[in-house]
Amino acid sequence: MYPNESELVSDLDRHDDLVRLCASGDLPFWDFCASYDNFYWRYSLDGDGADAKDLTVLGRLADRIAPHQHLADTVLASVCSDSHPEKGSYGRPGRFGPEEAMVRLRAIADGLPGGAVLQS
Repeated sequence: MYPNESELVSDLDRHDDLVRLCASGDLPFWDFCASYDNFYWRYSLDGDGADAKDLTVLGRLADRIAPHQHLADTVLASVCSDSHPEKGSYGRPGRFGPEEAMVRLRAIADGLPGGAVLQS
């Protein structure tokens, strides 16, 4: 977990910016994925393993964390590199390619603090 709340806020701001950059078209999707690095899960923003102090901070920042949980659950968990995810080894239901991932990511970016993203 984070040593303090301000560090978490700073990382949330930075990851919000990455989402906005990708949604605007200024950062290619796969480059976004490499930079974003599964932020929600990597930092256990779901509270897994958190102590009472960490849970309090996560609770205070729940509205800021929620878009990153949504991104993890609805985009990153199901995107695949194949543009035809229904074929080949990606054939499980619910998988989608990067084009659909971008549609979903843009919708999430529009809900981040600061408003809608303008696409370049």
